[in-house]
Amino acid sequence: MGRYFKDIWETLTSLLTGMGITWVHMLRIKKDNVTLQYPEEKWPRPERNIGYDHGNYNVIRSRLHVDMDDCIGCLKCERACPVDCIKIDTIKVPERGKDIKEVGHVGITSNGTRKAMVVTRFDIDMTECCYCNLCVYPCPEECIYMTGGPNAKKHPIDYEFSEHDRSELVYRFAKPGSKDGIERILAEQKAES
Repeated sequence: MGRYFKDIWETLTSLLTGMGITWVHMLRIKKDNVTLQYPEEKWPRPERNIGYDHGNYNVIRSRLHVDMDDCIGCLKCERACPVDCIKIDTIKVPERGKDIKEVGHVGITSNGTRKAMVVTRFDIDMTECCYCNLCVYPCPEECIYMTGGPNAKKHPIDYEFSEHDRSELVYRFAKPGSKDGIERILAEQKAES
């Protein structure tokens, strides 16, 4: 019987101790020192140096970015990805026929490489990405890269990438309608032949 009352006493004292600490914090609360309703409210980004040096590449998590004007559709980044978070679809453009430039992808890259493939789909699912940076190294045109770091001139680092819906973390880099445009041009070429 004594053990029963001892357990009740310990329960009440620990409960009152915890509630006392809570009340002390509530009475000493400072302005803006409360829980934020994230993601509607966010803490401001600190202006001071927080230990991130732009010379270091993978110190923080950034995200992948693709310059579609330089992508030649070689699929090397898709094959190098260990978790298959990159999905690419391409269409080979025939040499003869109408000018395909109206689609917006075929042309010459900034490195001077002629593009023979039209990238109709280039999706990166950042919910699956393990931030290993292995997709960046095999790219012959250097069109896929992590934001920030040495690439801060190309694309600055963003503070966070949180979204309400997971589907918004799938980044689609191919221009919309490119597949329909290529199929229409190919159908026109077939009709002329």
